[in-house]
Amino acid sequence: MWDGVRGVSRRWPPTPGRRRLGGLVRLVGLLLTLCLFVPPAHAACPADGVQLFPAPGSVVPTNTRLLLEGVGSLSEKVGELPGRILRMQTEGHEVEVRVQRGWTSTLGRTLVILRLSSPLKPGLVYTLRLDDVLPGVKVLNSMGHSLPEWNSGRGQDLARPRWLKRPVVSEGIFRRTREGSERFVKLRMSLSEDSPAYAQVTLSRGKDKDNMAPQHYVLPLHDGVALLGHGACGGAFALEDGKSYRAKIDVFDAAGNLVQGAAPLQFEAPVAPKENP
Repeated sequence: MWDGVRGVSRRWPPTPGRRRLGGLVRLVGLLLTLCLFVPPAHAACPADGVQLFPAPGSVVPTNTRLLLEGVGSLSEKVGELPGRILRMQTEGHEVEVRVQRGWTSTLGRTLVILRLSSPLKPGLVYTLRLDDVLPGVKVLNSMGHSLPEWNSGRGQDLARPRWLKRPVVSEGIFRRTREGSERFVKLRMSLSEDSPAYAQVTLSRGKDKDNMAPQHYVLPLHDGVALLGHGACGGAFALEDGKSYRAKIDVFDAAGNLVQGAAPLQFEAPVAPKENP
């Protein structure tokens, strides 16, 4: 968190030029997320590949950690990576990155944690040698580079984010597409945080008492919005028509600093409208 909390270095916040770049990267990330998670009715399912968070091209704190998600056939391969070592490289400096176990969605996506062995040097461009473990893999949210890159900021992020507005359900979304149905609940929240942030969600049944096992996964936040649910081709959480759910939400930032304390949300999944005969 970069809001001037006592004891936290003020060297981290990016310069105004980098803040503008960060805003552009977040906008591009939001558009890519919408393409992947809420595709237009005529679009085919996204290709197999991986996504990285924070999105490649972002400015990140020097103690950042990364999230790697496998989509489609890459989900299983990503799930086999914990314990492997990758490298973050820039001219004259290399940092080892250990792959740690993360989360697996009910609908076949896998997310692992990439933890740096030591901080990055400030003010440099670092490349993740993803080809060491996944040669030729397609990065679905890259900015056109063959290997994903990030810009290191001017210091570490050591403080937890603070809630400005705790999570609320703002609307439900249901759509039919050529590939199938999409069902999402839009969550809104606000944090005292400039770096990328993520909602760690535990989803269980609400008033509907059945034997559904809790679902655990992570959703990226884009301008304070997280989309909880699934597209026609898969997603993070399975939602059933009109069923009630309870969502426990914690949030962490790009350095892994966790903020808790949000009251669980109760909501009903969007209902498919009746089709005209």
